[in-house]
Amino acid sequence: MRTRGGIQVRLAAALAGLALLATPTGAQAQGGLMMDGTPLHVFADGLGAIQVRVDGVAAGLFYDPAANPGHAGLEIKEGDSVYPLQDGFSTAPGRVPAEPLTIVDNGAGTRTLHTAYLIGPNLRVSEDHVYTDGTTQINVHYGITNVSAAPTSLRVGALADLYVGNNDSGTGVIAPGTPLFVGGRDEASGLVYGLQEVTPWSGYQESDFEQVFDNFAGDGLNGTVDSTAPDNGVGATWQLDNLAPGETRGIDVRWLLAAAAPPGTIVPPPPTPVADELGVIHAGPDGVLPPPVTGKSVNIKLLRGTVCYTPPKSKKCIPLTGPVQIPVGSLIDTTKGRIALESTSDAAGGTQSAWFYSGIFKIGQTKGSKPVTELALAGPKLSCPKGKKAKVSAAKPKTKRLWGDGKGTFRTKGQYSSATVRGTKWVVIDRCDGTLTQVKQGSVLVRDVKRKKNVIVRAGKQYLARKK
Repeated sequence: MRTRGGIQVRLAAALAGLALLATPTGAQAQGGLMMDGTPLHVFADGLGAIQVRVDGVAAGLFYDPAANPGHAGLEIKEGDSVYPLQDGFSTAPGRVPAEPLTIVDNGAGTRTLHTAYLIGPNLRVSEDHVYTDGTTQINVHYGITNVSAAPTSLRVGALADLYVGNNDSGTGVIAPGTPLFVGGRDEASGLVYGLQEVTPWSGYQESDFEQVFDNFAGDGLNGTVDSTAPDNGVGATWQLDNLAPGETRGIDVRWLLAAAAPPGTIVPPPPTPVADELGVIHAGPDGVLPPPVTGKSVNIKLLRGTVCYTPPKSKKCIPLTGPVQIPVGSLIDTTKGRIALESTSDAAGGTQSAWFYSGIFKIGQTKGSKPVTELALAGPKLSCPKGKKAKVSAAKPKTKRLWGDGKGTFRTKGQYSSATVRGTKWVVIDRCDGTLTQVKQGSVLVRDVKRKKNVIVRAGKQYLARKK
């Protein structure tokens, strides 16, 4: 997981020197250079990281808002090697300056902030930030050269931890037309902060900043915009394959910062949760899960204590933290906690919910128009001595149990009986002498497996389906 540690090294000094943030044009700051403009001011550290500030606001537009640079700029992944903007308390690891920072006045209110640096053993990057007074966009050109003796392939990313509207959170937005825009929006002002496509992207993502940076370093950005992101991050990527020795390829990047939203900008609906490799769907930040599916899945949520679950494809009991949808056939351990379980109740998509606690059980569900959700007692096998010791065991039985409380059609299955309920509070206990069903509220239909008979057990009563 990516952290903000490296930027914090400069926090105390930055806070002490907030008066220096409006550095005069071309002023050299320690470890970087500020290009002053109106209304935007661009800072570069000469190694790929940047910060941008806007007239009248002390805070930067990238986190850390008090630091120069922020957690924003260029990252590269070459093979298995990732060259991040920061790594813990180390900033710009694997990067070496190749040219000093300079500012060129192009006339007509346009200036270019230029630098060059080496990344790893194989790459040289030429970087030009171009800004024109009176605008809210910064155009960046990267020239990436292979300085090694062999071809190489790499992923290039323009990434940022946004600080939207003097705030660390914002609404994820996208303008899906041409040119494509992704970023965050300040709901108070309606202004946007993010990336607009120039050189075609191979990927993009707007979500929590940790996910953006971690995905870049992993399998790549996922092409989604998360309107619920509590801590905006944004990124775009380009894939450079088979970069020959001595070859240079150019990438053009455009940042829109404190800008009017491009035409067609929308807030997309929350992303649909997707099942992981174990068939488990984790709820998003809003806590919402897709509806359960008859015979295939149920939804569970932790109410108290400690609970874990084991999907059919796993051998590990996974701690339950947030709401999840799990496959039918999963094992759930509620011996030290309590869950709410939601399952389907009919063929029309209706659902039912109940609490379960103080036991280990396996989830099942029948098919048809009126499905029954089954909870089969599980866990370690009972130790039941035979012969003379059996009387002692019966007097002090070792047990497996499961409590249930709720409305709906649920069936708790013990070894010698099953209890079907339609709204009650009950417990089923497997003992050495049989399966005991106790009812605290409502009534339960108990099926005695050995005797092949049904018994209705009402509130305050119990029934023991004996082993013999």
